[in-house]
Amino acid sequence: MPDANKVATRPVLRRIPKQERSRERIDEILKVAMDLIGQKGIDAVTMKEIAALSGGPIASVYQYFPNKSAIIAMLYERYVANITQFMQAGLADIRVADDLYRATDALIDLYCLYVHSNPQIQDLVNAIQADKMLADMDLTETRRLAGMFAMATEQFIDESLHEQYYRTTFMMCHLTVSIVRLTLKTPADEAKHILEDFKRSTRDQVRVFLEASQRPAH
Repeated sequence: MPDANKVATRPVLRRIPKQERSRERIDEILKVAMDLIGQKGIDAVTMKEIAALSGGPIASVYQYFPNKSAIIAMLYERYVANITQFMQAGLADIRVADDLYRATDALIDLYCLYVHSNPQIQDLVNAIQADKMLADMDLTETRRLAGMFAMATEQFIDESLHEQYYRTTFMMCHLTVSIVRLTLKTPADEAKHILEDFKRSTRDQVRVFLEASQRPAH
């Protein structure tokens, strides 16, 4: 299995920034692009508008990004890097099997808080799905994140169940994104219950594997 901590990326920049000023310029372009996505949706955002609001000529945007898709791709890479960071933190304190229940709840809550604090992320995720290459990368990243969880916890799962465990973890990672998207579209009280129901379902999935792993062999 590939390194579960390594983010799968593809080249998106025309040139790699070597000076702090260039890195700051890229950060500003990405910040403006993300703000515009949240305000009007990705389809309505133009390179010219990004350049104007980021304080420079359009040539300064094209200097680093060949097109809007490249900006979306880099925004996605940063989104994945953030998720990887809080997943690593959420998995760091797992010591015993029962910690899996706490960890799954915490990771779902962290992702939900992250998306609700940055609602434009959902527009970004939707745009990723509209680009086949980026959608394939997203699937790869979901597998990698699922692999991070499975590798950090497989010690509590019987080896005969590992393949099914990895598959179930992959499914739950994918569903987490969909459930959080749903909570953005529903009234707050209903969204709260949906999230709790999903967390309960996830804990039930974990319980099935733990209980099966603790049964004595015949």
